[in-house]
Amino acid sequence: MNSQERARDIINIFKKLQEKNLGITEFEEFKKFRGICNEFIRNGVYTQGEIKVLGTKRIILYSFTDTVDCMLKYDENV
Repeated sequence: MNSQERARDIINIFKKLQEKNLGITEFEEFKKFRGICNEFIRNGVYTQGEIKVLGTKRIILYSFTDTVDCMLKYDENV
């Protein structure tokens, strides 16, 4: 996967996140996630993890390998 393909996939993730109306620009956790995404686009280094978005009851689960996967998981304790 080249950098253009990685960028396309990451842009699609952020479009879907914006559709959820979570106010993603207001949370530090989304800024951290954006940094992880930018690093993946630039370097293509595989990464995966989760980020708890405090106050939203959501966890960002991501896996960036040969495919780009991301989902928001509901957790009432977050």
